Amino acid sequence: MRTTGLIGLFTAFASSLCCTIPLLAVILGTSGSASGFAWLESFRPYSIALTIGALGWAWYEQFKSKKMKDCACDTDKTFFWQTKGFLGMITAIALLLITFPSYSNLLYQEKVQQVLQPAQDGQQKVVYVTIKGMSCESCEHHVKKEVAKLKGVSQVDVSYAKGAATVKFDNKKTSIADIKKAVDATGYKATSTKTL
Repeated sequence: MRTTGLIGLFTAFASSLCCTIPLLAVILGTSGSASGFAWLESFRPYSIALTIGALGWAWYEQFKSKKMKDCACDTDKTFFWQTKGFLGMITAIALLLITFPSYSNLLYQEKVQQVLQPAQDGQQKVVYVTIKGMSCESCEHHVKKEVAKLKGVSQVDVSYAKGAATVKFDNKKTSIADIKKAVDATGYKATSTKTL
């Protein structure tokens, strides 16, 4: 039971890596490659199914062993990791990990707006950047934070659903190449740009 429950917990953790790594990068203030686990997004449905299967089997084993203990012929001491309480904790943690992408945006504080600088009239440009590798809102926030650090950037809007960012900037203080470098520094790939 313990091994099956831990397998369920591990697969739940693996299914959330694509979203927890960018969150850690934002919290720790690193600009390193947070998209290293983005490839896991395509395997997410399988890892969720494996998590549910492993935890379902662990619960089945827990209730099955309870029936055998009802005969009063088993006098072995029950350890904590063999209890329903332990399995319940593992199940709750696994559910939190599986659903992490749906609530990850609640963990971000919008401090990015304080970094943004106003652009002077006549020097503003808007660029649309297509980005490859984003899989959830954690990715959005990581890209937004890094691009907002550039001098002259006055507005950054990022959408993982569209796989793109729209950046308003002062072209005398920064360039499209700098914006692409900032996106690439997060580990995601700026595949194309279009001036609006």
